[in-house]
Amino acid sequence: MKNYTTISKAALAICIGLIILSVVNGITGFINSAISFSGTAICILGFSIAIFAITILERERAKRKHG
Repeated sequence: MKNYTTISKAALAICIGLIILSVVNGITGFINSAISFSGTAICILGFSIAIFAITILERERAKRKHG
């Protein structure tokens, strides 16, 4: 797991990008007009939870490395 930090940063960037796409799709319906507002909210919530989990895992890894 030498590149774990790089992978976690990439995952964070992907999740943030997907949140932005979800918001844009929720407002404009540009990507998929069949997705309702509740579906958009679920996507945003899911990606936010993923960001939170990645952040916690990265902090725990840093504590173990330095502690």
